[in-house]
Amino acid sequence: MAGFDWATLEHELTTALVRAVRSVIAEHPGERFYAAALWLLYREADGPIRLPLLGADTVAAIAGATPGDRDDLRWSPADWDHDVIDWLPGDEGRRWEHDLTAHACRGTSAQWEATFRRYVTALVTVCRRARRELGRDLLVVIVDPELHETVIPRILPASEVRRHFPELDEQAAAWAALAALPPTGQAAHLVGLLHTFDGPITGEAAGRALRDLGPAAVPALIPLLDVPGTAWKAAKILADIGRPDHDVVTALTAALTRTTGPDQSWVAAALSRLGRLDTVLAATLPTDVVVTATAAPYGSFRDDTVTPPPLDYTPLTRVLQEHPHLTDGLAAELAGTCAIRADEVDEAVRGTRSAHPVVRRHAVNALGERRLGASVGRRVLPLLARLALDDPDAVVRRLAVVGLSLWGRFATPHLDVARAATRDPDPTVSRAATAWLHDATSP
Repeated sequence: MAGFDWATLEHELTTALVRAVRSVIAEHPGERFYAAALWLLYREADGPIRLPLLGADTVAAIAGATPGDRDDLRWSPADWDHDVIDWLPGDEGRRWEHDLTAHACRGTSAQWEATFRRYVTALVTVCRRARRELGRDLLVVIVDPELHETVIPRILPASEVRRHFPELDEQAAAWAALAALPPTGQAAHLVGLLHTFDGPITGEAAGRALRDLGPAAVPALIPLLDVPGTAWKAAKILADIGRPDHDVVTALTAALTRTTGPDQSWVAAALSRLGRLDTVLAATLPTDVVVTATAAPYGSFRDDTVTPPPLDYTPLTRVLQEHPHLTDGLAAELAGTCAIRADEVDEAVRGTRSAHPVVRRHAVNALGERRLGASVGRRVLPLLARLALDDPDAVVRRLAVVGLSLWGRFATPHLDVARAATRDPDPTVSRAATAWLHDATSP
Protein backbone atom coordinates (compact mmCIF):
# COMPACT_ATOMS: atom_id res chain seq x y z
CA MET A 1 0.00 0.00 0.00
CA ALA A 2 2.93 2.31 -0.67
CA GLY A 3 2.13 5.73 -2.04
CA PHE A 4 -0.49 6.78 0.51
CA ASP A 5 0.18 8.33 3.90
CA TRP A 6 -1.90 6.06 6.10
CA ALA A 7 -0.15 7.09 9.30
CA THR A 8 -1.05 10.76 8.80
CA LEU A 9 -4.64 9.86 7.88
CA GLU A 10 -5.00 7.86 11.10
CA HIS A 11 -3.45 10.62 13.19
CA GLU A 12 -5.55 13.42 11.71
CA LEU A 13 -8.83 11.50 11.87
CA THR A 14 -8.17 10.50 15.47
CA THR A 15 -7.41 14.08 16.43
CA ALA A 16 -10.53 15.34 14.64
CA LEU A 17 -12.81 12.71 16.17
CA VAL A 18 -11.56 13.29 19.72
CA ARG A 19 -11.86 17.06 19.35
CA ALA A 20 -15.38 16.87 17.96
CA VAL A 21 -16.69 14.42 20.55
CA ARG A 22 -15.16 16.37 23.44
CA SER A 23 -16.82 19.50 22.09
CA VAL A 24 -20.26 17.85 21.98
CA ILE A 25 -19.80 16.45 25.49
CA ALA A 26 -18.79 19.89 26.76
CA GLU A 27 -21.89 21.43 25.20
CA HIS A 28 -24.10 18.96 27.13
CA PRO A 29 -22.56 18.78 30.60
CA GLY A 30 -25.61 17.14 32.16
CA GLU A 31 -25.64 14.23 29.71
CA ARG A 32 -23.75 10.94 29.89
CA PHE A 33 -22.65 9.74 26.47
CA TYR A 34 -22.25 6.00 25.98
CA ALA A 35 -20.97 5.85 22.40
CA ALA A 36 -19.56 7.66 19.42
CA ALA A 37 -19.78 6.01 16.02
CA LEU A 38 -18.31 6.40 12.57
CA TRP A 39 -21.14 5.52 10.23
CA LEU A 40 -22.31 5.70 6.61
CA LEU A 41 -19.08 4.47 5.05
CA TYR A 42 -20.09 5.38 1.50
CA ARG A 43 -18.10 3.67 -1.24
CA GLU A 44 -18.53 2.60 -4.83
CA ALA A 45 -16.52 -0.33 -6.10
CA ASP A 46 -13.82 1.03 -8.42
CA GLY A 47 -15.10 4.49 -7.54
CA PRO A 48 -15.17 7.08 -4.77
CA ILE A 49 -14.55 6.36 -1.11
CA ARG A 50 -16.05 8.89 1.29
CA LEU A 51 -15.13 9.54 4.89
CA PRO A 52 -17.81 8.44 7.37
CA LEU A 53 -20.19 10.58 9.33
CA LEU A 54 -19.68 10.92 13.07
CA GLY A 55 -22.50 10.52 15.57
CA ALA A 56 -22.82 10.22 19.34
CA ASP A 57 -25.61 9.22 21.68
CA THR A 58 -26.52 9.45 25.35
CA VAL A 59 -27.78 7.07 28.00
CA ALA A 60 -30.80 9.32 28.54
CA ALA A 61 -31.79 9.14 24.88
CA ILE A 62 -31.89 5.35 24.98
CA ALA A 63 -33.67 5.32 28.34
CA GLY A 64 -36.33 7.66 26.95
CA ALA A 65 -37.13 5.37 24.02
CA THR A 66 -39.94 2.85 24.21
CA PRO A 67 -38.68 -0.53 25.47
CA GLY A 68 -39.33 -2.20 22.14
CA ASP A 69 -37.22 0.35 20.28
CA ARG A 70 -34.23 0.57 22.59
CA ASP A 71 -32.20 -2.27 21.11
CA ASP A 72 -32.76 -0.98 17.56
CA LEU A 73 -31.88 2.62 18.45
CA ARG A 74 -28.81 1.81 20.52
CA TRP A 75 -26.64 1.23 17.44
CA SER A 76 -28.57 3.23 14.84
CA PRO A 77 -26.66 6.53 14.50
CA ALA A 78 -29.13 7.84 11.92
CA ASP A 79 -31.70 7.95 14.75
CA TRP A 80 -29.45 9.52 17.38
CA ASP A 81 -29.95 13.08 18.62
CA HIS A 82 -26.34 13.83 17.63
CA ASP A 83 -26.34 11.95 14.33
CA VAL A 84 -24.14 14.26 12.21
CA ILE A 85 -21.35 15.97 14.11
CA ASP A 86 -19.14 18.39 12.19
CA TRP A 87 -15.81 16.70 12.81
CA LEU A 88 -13.52 17.55 9.88
CA PRO A 89 -12.88 21.29 9.54
CA GLY A 90 -12.78 23.17 6.25
CA ASP A 91 -11.56 21.25 3.22
CA GLU A 92 -9.66 18.66 5.24
CA GLY A 93 -12.22 15.94 4.70
CA ARG A 94 -12.62 16.63 0.99
CA ARG A 95 -8.85 16.54 0.53
CA TRP A 96 -8.57 13.14 2.19
CA GLU A 97 -11.50 11.79 0.17
CA HIS A 98 -9.90 13.01 -3.05
CA ASP A 99 -6.52 11.49 -2.22
CA LEU A 100 -8.02 8.24 -0.95
CA THR A 101 -10.19 7.80 -4.04
CA ALA A 102 -7.30 8.62 -6.38
CA HIS A 103 -5.15 6.02 -4.63
CA ALA A 104 -7.90 3.40 -4.73
CA CYS A 105 -8.63 3.98 -8.42
CA ARG A 106 -5.01 4.09 -9.57
CA GLY A 107 -5.10 0.69 -11.24
CA THR A 108 -7.00 -2.56 -11.00
CA SER A 109 -10.15 -3.48 -9.10
CA ALA A 110 -7.98 -5.62 -6.82
CA GLN A 111 -6.04 -2.48 -5.89
CA TRP A 112 -9.30 -0.67 -5.11
CA GLU A 113 -10.41 -3.54 -2.87
CA ALA A 114 -7.03 -3.64 -1.12
CA THR A 115 -7.21 0.12 -0.54
CA PHE A 116 -10.68 -0.13 0.96
CA ARG A 117 -9.59 -2.94 3.28
CA ARG A 118 -6.64 -0.83 4.42
CA TYR A 119 -8.98 2.14 4.87
CA VAL A 120 -11.21 0.07 7.16
CA THR A 121 -8.11 -0.90 9.14
CA ALA A 122 -7.29 2.80 9.46
CA LEU A 123 -10.76 3.51 10.84
CA VAL A 124 -10.40 0.63 13.32
CA THR A 125 -7.14 2.21 14.48
CA VAL A 126 -8.85 5.60 14.77
CA CYS A 127 -11.62 4.14 16.97
CA ARG A 128 -9.20 2.34 19.26
CA ARG A 129 -6.94 5.37 19.67
CA ALA A 130 -9.85 7.76 20.15
CA ARG A 131 -11.30 5.62 22.91
CA ARG A 132 -8.02 5.63 24.78
CA GLU A 133 -8.11 9.43 24.74
CA LEU A 134 -11.82 9.83 25.48
CA GLY A 135 -11.98 7.31 28.29
CA ARG A 136 -13.05 3.69 28.61
CA ASP A 137 -16.64 4.59 29.52
CA LEU A 138 -17.28 5.82 25.97
CA LEU A 139 -17.40 3.23 23.23
CA VAL A 140 -16.03 4.35 19.86
CA VAL A 141 -17.10 2.02 17.06
CA ILE A 142 -17.80 1.69 13.35
CA VAL A 143 -21.43 1.07 12.40
CA ASP A 144 -21.77 -0.46 8.95
CA PRO A 145 -24.16 -3.32 8.05
CA GLU A 146 -21.74 -5.01 5.65
CA LEU A 147 -18.77 -4.81 8.01
CA HIS A 148 -20.57 -5.37 11.31
CA GLU A 149 -19.62 -9.00 11.94
CA THR A 150 -15.93 -8.49 11.19
CA VAL A 151 -15.14 -4.96 12.31
CA ILE A 152 -16.64 -4.81 15.83
CA PRO A 153 -14.43 -7.67 17.15
CA ARG A 154 -11.41 -5.78 15.80
CA ILE A 155 -12.31 -2.69 17.83
CA LEU A 156 -13.59 -4.09 21.12
CA PRO A 157 -12.22 -6.82 23.40
CA ALA A 158 -14.21 -10.06 23.49
CA SER A 159 -15.81 -9.26 26.85
CA GLU A 160 -17.25 -6.00 25.49
CA VAL A 161 -18.42 -7.64 22.28
CA ARG A 162 -20.43 -10.09 24.43
CA ARG A 163 -21.84 -7.25 26.53
CA HIS A 164 -22.71 -4.68 23.89
CA PHE A 165 -23.16 -6.82 20.75
CA PRO A 166 -24.43 -10.17 22.07
CA GLU A 167 -25.73 -11.12 18.64
CA LEU A 168 -22.15 -11.46 17.39
CA ASP A 169 -21.31 -13.79 20.25
CA GLU A 170 -24.44 -15.82 19.52
CA GLN A 171 -23.47 -16.06 15.86
CA ALA A 172 -19.98 -17.29 16.68
CA ALA A 173 -21.41 -19.92 19.05
CA ALA A 174 -24.01 -21.07 16.50
CA TRP A 175 -21.45 -21.48 13.73
CA ALA A 176 -19.06 -23.28 16.08
CA ALA A 177 -21.81 -25.72 17.09
CA LEU A 178 -22.66 -26.28 13.43
CA ALA A 179 -19.03 -26.93 12.51
CA ALA A 180 -18.88 -29.65 15.18
CA LEU A 181 -21.52 -31.70 13.32
CA PRO A 182 -20.71 -34.13 10.50
CA PRO A 183 -21.51 -32.77 7.00
CA THR A 184 -24.84 -34.62 6.81
CA GLY A 185 -25.83 -33.20 10.18
CA GLN A 186 -24.82 -29.72 9.09
CA ALA A 187 -26.96 -30.02 5.96
CA ALA A 188 -29.98 -31.26 7.91
CA HIS A 189 -29.68 -28.39 10.37
CA LEU A 190 -29.16 -25.75 7.69
CA VAL A 191 -32.17 -26.72 5.57
CA GLY A 192 -34.29 -26.13 8.65
CA LEU A 193 -33.04 -22.55 8.76
CA LEU A 194 -33.74 -21.58 5.14
CA HIS A 195 -36.84 -19.57 6.07
CA THR A 196 -35.23 -17.89 9.08
CA PHE A 197 -35.02 -14.09 8.97
CA ASP A 198 -33.68 -13.48 12.47
CA GLY A 199 -31.37 -15.38 14.76
CA PRO A 200 -27.69 -16.27 14.78
CA ILE A 201 -27.86 -17.98 11.36
CA THR A 202 -30.29 -16.43 8.91
CA GLY A 203 -31.84 -18.19 5.94
CA GLU A 204 -29.55 -16.33 3.57
CA ALA A 205 -26.47 -17.41 5.51
CA ALA A 206 -27.80 -20.98 5.69
CA GLY A 207 -28.19 -21.03 1.91
CA ARG A 208 -24.59 -19.95 1.41
CA ALA A 209 -23.40 -22.56 3.91
CA LEU A 210 -25.33 -25.31 2.10
CA ARG A 211 -23.76 -24.22 -1.17
CA ASP A 212 -20.31 -24.39 0.42
CA LEU A 213 -21.00 -27.88 1.77
CA GLY A 214 -21.20 -29.03 -1.84
CA PRO A 215 -22.32 -32.59 -2.66
CA ALA A 216 -22.82 -33.37 1.03
CA ALA A 217 -25.81 -31.00 1.02
CA VAL A 218 -27.54 -32.57 -1.99
CA PRO A 219 -29.44 -35.38 -0.17
CA ALA A 220 -30.95 -32.81 2.23
CA LEU A 221 -31.90 -30.41 -0.57
CA ILE A 222 -33.58 -32.80 -3.02
CA PRO A 223 -36.65 -33.53 -0.81
CA LEU A 224 -37.30 -29.77 -0.60
CA LEU A 225 -38.09 -29.74 -4.33
CA ASP A 226 -41.45 -31.27 -3.34
CA VAL A 227 -42.28 -28.43 -0.93
CA PRO A 228 -44.21 -25.51 -2.50
CA GLY A 229 -42.64 -22.17 -1.64
CA THR A 230 -39.35 -23.86 -0.72
CA ALA A 231 -38.59 -25.70 -3.96
CA TRP A 232 -37.16 -22.55 -5.51
CA LYS A 233 -34.62 -22.16 -2.70
CA ALA A 234 -33.49 -25.76 -3.04
CA ALA A 235 -33.24 -25.44 -6.83
CA LYS A 236 -31.11 -22.31 -6.59
CA ILE A 237 -28.72 -23.85 -4.07
CA LEU A 238 -28.39 -27.01 -6.17
CA ALA A 239 -27.46 -24.82 -9.12
CA ASP A 240 -25.04 -22.84 -6.94
CA ILE A 241 -23.31 -26.08 -5.92
CA GLY A 242 -22.86 -26.68 -9.63
CA ARG A 243 -22.70 -30.48 -9.68
CA PRO A 244 -25.05 -31.85 -12.41
CA ASP A 245 -24.85 -35.46 -11.30
CA HIS A 246 -27.57 -38.00 -12.05
CA ASP A 247 -29.51 -37.60 -8.80
CA VAL A 248 -29.62 -33.81 -9.07
CA VAL A 249 -30.68 -33.70 -12.71
CA THR A 250 -33.28 -36.44 -12.21
CA ALA A 251 -34.79 -34.65 -9.22
CA LEU A 252 -34.90 -31.27 -10.95
CA THR A 253 -36.39 -32.81 -14.10
CA ALA A 254 -39.16 -34.45 -12.07
CA ALA A 255 -39.84 -31.17 -10.27
CA LEU A 256 -39.97 -29.19 -13.52
CA THR A 257 -43.53 -30.15 -14.43
CA ARG A 258 -44.68 -30.77 -10.87
CA THR A 259 -44.02 -27.20 -9.68
CA THR A 260 -45.69 -23.94 -10.65
CA GLY A 261 -45.01 -20.22 -10.48
CA PRO A 262 -41.68 -19.07 -9.01
CA ASP A 263 -40.79 -22.62 -7.95
CA GLN A 264 -41.03 -23.79 -11.56
CA SER A 265 -39.00 -20.83 -12.86
CA TRP A 266 -36.17 -21.52 -10.42
CA VAL A 267 -36.18 -25.24 -11.17
CA ALA A 268 -35.96 -24.51 -14.90
CA ALA A 269 -33.21 -21.98 -14.30
CA ALA A 270 -31.29 -24.49 -12.20
CA LEU A 271 -31.42 -27.08 -14.97
CA SER A 272 -30.19 -24.50 -17.47
CA ARG A 273 -27.37 -23.36 -15.17
CA LEU A 274 -26.33 -27.01 -14.83
CA GLY A 275 -26.09 -27.38 -18.61
CA ARG A 276 -29.49 -29.01 -19.19
CA LEU A 277 -31.41 -26.32 -21.08
CA ASP A 278 -32.38 -29.12 -23.48
CA THR A 279 -34.56 -30.63 -20.72
CA VAL A 280 -36.34 -27.30 -20.25
CA LEU A 281 -36.94 -26.81 -23.96
CA ALA A 282 -38.32 -30.33 -24.30
CA ALA A 283 -41.03 -29.69 -21.69
CA THR A 284 -44.29 -27.78 -22.17
CA LEU A 285 -43.74 -24.67 -20.06
CA PRO A 286 -44.96 -21.06 -19.89
CA THR A 287 -43.01 -18.69 -22.10
CA ASP A 288 -41.69 -16.66 -19.19
CA VAL A 289 -40.26 -19.80 -17.59
CA VAL A 290 -38.40 -20.68 -20.80
CA VAL A 291 -37.05 -17.14 -21.08
CA THR A 292 -35.84 -17.14 -17.48
CA ALA A 293 -34.17 -20.52 -17.92
CA THR A 294 -32.48 -19.57 -21.19
CA ALA A 295 -31.04 -16.41 -19.64
CA ALA A 296 -30.01 -18.02 -16.33
CA PRO A 297 -26.44 -19.04 -17.28
CA TYR A 298 -25.69 -15.45 -18.27
CA GLY A 299 -27.20 -13.51 -15.36
CA SER A 300 -25.87 -12.40 -12.00
CA PHE A 301 -26.92 -15.61 -10.22
CA ARG A 302 -24.17 -17.34 -12.18
CA ASP A 303 -21.76 -15.51 -9.89
CA ASP A 304 -23.14 -17.46 -6.90
CA THR A 305 -21.95 -20.77 -8.37
CA VAL A 306 -18.95 -22.36 -6.67
CA THR A 307 -17.29 -22.91 -10.05
CA PRO A 308 -19.35 -21.40 -12.88
CA PRO A 309 -19.24 -23.33 -16.16
CA PRO A 310 -17.36 -21.51 -18.93
CA LEU A 311 -19.23 -18.74 -20.72
CA ASP A 312 -20.82 -20.18 -23.85
CA TYR A 313 -23.20 -18.28 -26.12
CA THR A 314 -24.06 -21.36 -28.20
CA PRO A 315 -27.25 -22.31 -26.27
CA LEU A 316 -28.48 -18.70 -26.24
CA THR A 317 -27.80 -18.31 -29.96
CA ARG A 318 -29.65 -21.55 -30.73
CA VAL A 319 -32.74 -20.40 -28.84
CA LEU A 320 -32.70 -17.03 -30.60
CA GLN A 321 -32.51 -18.80 -33.95
CA GLU A 322 -35.10 -21.49 -33.27
CA HIS A 323 -37.50 -19.45 -31.09
CA PRO A 324 -37.36 -15.87 -32.40
CA HIS A 325 -40.56 -14.99 -30.52
CA LEU A 326 -38.49 -15.13 -27.30
CA THR A 327 -36.10 -12.39 -28.44
CA ASP A 328 -37.79 -9.46 -26.71
CA GLY A 329 -38.18 -11.39 -23.48
CA LEU A 330 -34.54 -12.43 -23.52
CA ALA A 331 -33.45 -8.87 -24.23
CA ALA A 332 -35.26 -7.71 -21.12
CA GLU A 333 -34.07 -10.63 -18.99
CA LEU A 334 -30.45 -10.10 -20.03
CA ALA A 335 -30.34 -6.37 -19.29
CA GLY A 336 -27.71 -7.20 -16.67
CA THR A 337 -24.70 -9.46 -16.94
CA CYS A 338 -22.46 -11.83 -15.04
CA ALA A 339 -18.87 -11.46 -13.93
CA ILE A 340 -16.61 -13.26 -16.38
CA ARG A 341 -13.09 -14.55 -15.85
CA ALA A 342 -10.07 -13.67 -17.93
CA ASP A 343 -10.17 -17.12 -19.56
CA GLU A 344 -13.71 -16.37 -20.80
CA VAL A 345 -12.77 -13.19 -22.65
CA ASP A 346 -12.35 -15.09 -25.93
CA GLU A 347 -16.00 -16.18 -25.82
CA ALA A 348 -17.15 -12.66 -24.94
CA VAL A 349 -15.16 -11.25 -27.85
CA ARG A 350 -16.75 -13.86 -30.09
CA GLY A 351 -20.13 -12.76 -28.77
CA THR A 352 -19.52 -9.19 -29.95
CA ARG A 353 -19.54 -10.54 -33.51
CA SER A 354 -22.90 -12.29 -33.15
CA ALA A 355 -25.69 -11.53 -35.59
CA HIS A 356 -28.04 -11.23 -32.61
CA PRO A 357 -28.06 -7.89 -30.75
CA VAL A 358 -29.06 -9.69 -27.54
CA VAL A 359 -25.79 -11.63 -27.58
CA ARG A 360 -23.70 -8.59 -28.53
CA ARG A 361 -25.24 -6.55 -25.71
CA HIS A 362 -24.42 -9.17 -23.13
CA ALA A 363 -20.87 -9.62 -24.43
CA VAL A 364 -20.16 -5.89 -24.42
CA ASN A 365 -21.58 -5.61 -20.91
CA ALA A 366 -19.34 -8.44 -19.72
CA LEU A 367 -16.22 -6.83 -21.21
CA GLY A 368 -16.78 -3.52 -19.44
CA GLU A 369 -14.97 -4.74 -16.33
CA ARG A 370 -11.72 -3.14 -15.23
CA ARG A 371 -11.13 -5.98 -12.79
CA LEU A 372 -10.26 -8.20 -15.79
CA GLY A 373 -6.85 -6.54 -15.76
CA ALA A 374 -4.61 -4.39 -17.91
CA SER A 375 -3.64 -7.13 -20.38
CA VAL A 376 -7.30 -7.84 -21.13
CA GLY A 377 -7.90 -4.10 -21.38
CA ARG A 378 -5.27 -3.69 -24.07
CA ARG A 379 -7.18 -6.24 -26.12
CA VAL A 380 -10.80 -5.27 -25.50
CA LEU A 381 -10.66 -1.47 -25.27
CA PRO A 382 -10.06 -0.99 -29.02
CA LEU A 383 -12.93 -3.42 -29.64
CA LEU A 384 -15.27 -1.49 -27.36
CA ALA A 385 -14.18 1.75 -29.03
CA ARG A 386 -15.10 0.39 -32.43
CA LEU A 387 -18.46 -0.93 -31.26
CA ALA A 388 -19.26 2.40 -29.57
CA LEU A 389 -19.13 4.09 -32.95
CA ASP A 390 -20.01 1.43 -35.52
CA ASP A 391 -22.43 -1.14 -34.10
CA PRO A 392 -25.86 -0.87 -35.77
CA ASP A 393 -27.64 -1.42 -32.43
CA ALA A 394 -27.91 1.71 -30.27
CA VAL A 395 -28.01 -0.35 -27.07
CA VAL A 396 -24.72 -2.00 -27.98
CA ARG A 397 -23.18 1.40 -28.73
CA ARG A 398 -24.36 2.79 -25.39
CA LEU A 399 -23.11 -0.24 -23.46
CA ALA A 400 -19.76 0.02 -25.23
CA VAL A 401 -19.46 3.67 -24.17
CA VAL A 402 -20.39 2.79 -20.60
CA GLY A 403 -17.96 -0.12 -20.65
CA LEU A 404 -15.13 2.14 -21.79
CA SER A 405 -15.91 4.58 -19.01
CA LEU A 406 -15.79 1.78 -16.41
CA TRP A 407 -12.23 1.00 -17.44
CA GLY A 408 -11.24 4.37 -15.97
CA ARG A 409 -7.78 5.68 -16.78
CA PHE A 410 -7.06 2.68 -19.01
CA ALA A 411 -9.63 4.08 -21.47
CA THR A 412 -8.20 7.62 -21.51
CA PRO A 413 -6.52 7.06 -24.93
CA HIS A 414 -10.01 6.51 -26.36
CA LEU A 415 -11.58 9.77 -25.24
CA ASP A 416 -11.82 10.78 -28.90
CA VAL A 417 -14.46 8.03 -29.13
CA ALA A 418 -16.40 9.71 -26.33
CA ARG A 419 -16.27 13.04 -28.16
CA ALA A 420 -17.50 11.43 -31.37
CA ALA A 421 -20.22 9.50 -29.52
CA THR A 422 -21.65 12.72 -28.06
CA ARG A 423 -22.93 13.31 -31.60
CA ASP A 424 -24.61 9.89 -31.83
CA PRO A 425 -28.18 10.22 -33.17
CA ASP A 426 -29.46 8.11 -30.28
CA PRO A 427 -29.83 10.30 -27.18
CA THR A 428 -29.01 7.46 -24.77
CA VAL A 429 -25.64 7.00 -26.45
CA SER A 430 -24.83 10.70 -26.55
CA ARG A 431 -25.77 11.11 -22.88
CA ALA A 432 -23.55 8.18 -21.88
CA ALA A 433 -20.66 9.67 -23.84
CA THR A 434 -21.17 13.10 -22.27
CA ALA A 435 -21.16 11.53 -18.79
CA TRP A 436 -17.94 9.63 -19.59
CA LEU A 437 -16.24 12.80 -20.81
CA HIS A 438 -17.33 14.68 -17.70
CA ASP A 439 -16.06 11.99 -15.34
CA ALA A 440 -12.80 11.53 -17.24
CA THR A 441 -11.92 15.23 -17.40
CA SER A 442 -13.15 16.39 -13.98
CA PRO A 443 -10.40 17.22 -11.49
